[in-house]
Amino acid sequence: MGVGQLDIFGNIVTEEQIKPKRVGRRKYSTMQEMYGVIDGKTCKTCQHCKHFLCGNKSVYKCELWYMTHSEATDIRLKNQACKKYQEDK
Repeated sequence: MGVGQLDIFGNIVTEEQIKPKRVGRRKYSTMQEMYGVIDGKTCKTCQHCKHFLCGNKSVYKCELWYMTHSEATDIRLKNQACKKYQEDK
């Protein structure tokens, strides 16, 4: 029998069958890295850019990206727009 560990039913599970846990950061950290950029456009004029008030501070987030209460998902208005850009109406 192969080298491995027992599952909850007592069956041997080999190392190849065990999926590795995800370690580290996600593959993409911004929309621009994921989709590419559009020259001459910024996040400020995109309809997906949403404004939130957090106490006395204004924060901006992209509705297509992760919406969390963390600063890590904040966007800057002067960022170059990604290819999911849609003109604000």
